[in-house]
Amino acid sequence: MINKLFKKRYFISTLQFLALLVFVMLIYGSIGITTQDASFAKILRNTNLANLIVWSYWWPMIIVSAIFFGRYWCTICPMELVTSFFAKLGLRRKAGKLLKSGWIITLFYALILILGIHTLAIHRIPQLMAFYMLILFAVAVIVGLIWEKRTFCSHVCPIGHLLGLYSLLSFNKLTVKNQDVCDSCKTKDCISSSNHYNFEGRSCTSNLYPPKIKDNRDCILCGQCFKSCTKDNIIIKKRIFAADLLQPLKLQWSEIAFFMIVSSFVIYEILSEWNVSKHLLMSVPHSINEQFAITGSAQGSIKALLLFIVLPSIFYFTFAFLKKILAKEEWSSSFTQLVLALLPIAASMHFLKALLKTTSRIPYWKFVFSDPEGVATAHRIMEHSELLNNRFLQNIATPTLSIIAVLLPIIGLVISFIVIKKQTHKNSLSRYISRIAVIIYAGLFIITLIEWRWLN
Repeated sequence: MINKLFKKRYFISTLQFLALLVFVMLIYGSIGITTQDASFAKILRNTNLANLIVWSYWWPMIIVSAIFFGRYWCTICPMELVTSFFAKLGLRRKAGKLLKSGWIITLFYALILILGIHTLAIHRIPQLMAFYMLILFAVAVIVGLIWEKRTFCSHVCPIGHLLGLYSLLSFNKLTVKNQDVCDSCKTKDCISSSNHYNFEGRSCTSNLYPPKIKDNRDCILCGQCFKSCTKDNIIIKKRIFAADLLQPLKLQWSEIAFFMIVSSFVIYEILSEWNVSKHLLMSVPHSINEQFAITGSAQGSIKALLLFIVLPSIFYFTFAFLKKILAKEEWSSSFTQLVLALLPIAASMHFLKALLKTTSRIPYWKFVFSDPEGVATAHRIMEHSELLNNRFLQNIATPTLSIIAVLLPIIGLVISFIVIKKQTHKNSLSRYISRIAVIIYAGLFIITLIEWRWLN
């Protein structure tokens, strides 16, 4: 069905336009809704309809869809429509080495995570979320006006690496029906520069030649090649889960750094769900903040820098160093092996966080349509917390999630062991080091989730 839909002339552009309208409406529903009270903001983030949709449903669904189906979010993302439109009007400069290195994506994501989320709390204060969305829109416009084709999507989008890495797991892959057809094709319409700026049927503006696509990282599934190919030779095929991880892959240093941040962010997200593990996790950041008398929003910055930059750097460098010294692996190979080995576990826990978030927000839906701004409802809930009691969560969702919570990291660990077995290592010692790393990483989740969901 998806292959048939992708061939329809205005199907994707219509979805993108509708997504853009939703994007604008979410901004409109957030402007003017703000607070300086941190406790009130924790409730307001769920009672404001726009904020609830973006952070508790839209964002989790992006993560889940990438893991299982690939970069389909990019298919309907309004930023692709915006940046492609302005690129047609702009200077069309070629992307330089810095953009192509992927470091802009990594730094952009780190800035949002450390400054936006953990310092300014843009995920809790609707107006700040609106400003963030407006900044994304502005960046997409500016990049489109300066650089050629789809530079924003390929080299700037802050979640580009995240979607690319998680798509290595997905069941789907864009490829061609018949390699011989592509070999004999003389016009190469799918990559022809004459088609780069067509509104419909654009040639690949991510500089990918469909029959040569090796993995899922870079293809954003925009579907334009379906319409530009005059041979009807493009297809999205099903495949086994995590197929890309079972073949040799080379990662950019920017992708490695990005995953180091994400894998530690997932630890924070899961361990923060239980007060005991959250207290242990936050003990070091709290100690540093107290020792240096750091107050206010700067405390969040210190916490994020320590948890998402310092600690994961120590973890990965330790195991990469062991691989380098004991197993004679190159630095790039060592880090790549570790990242790809830990990826299934991190993705499984990101998936779990998405489930926990979307289900835990169910009680708020009975309020948001009568009070979409959410301010009055947030005050009521602060005074009467029993308003959030929900039998569905207590009797069905919570027990089910407890089973899923323990199974997911175990499944992730099994897939990680398979990935390590398929990887090319200098010797068996290198494999053992990778196995120890994934056992420690997965074990942290398994022990926490068993204690929290079953023994507590």
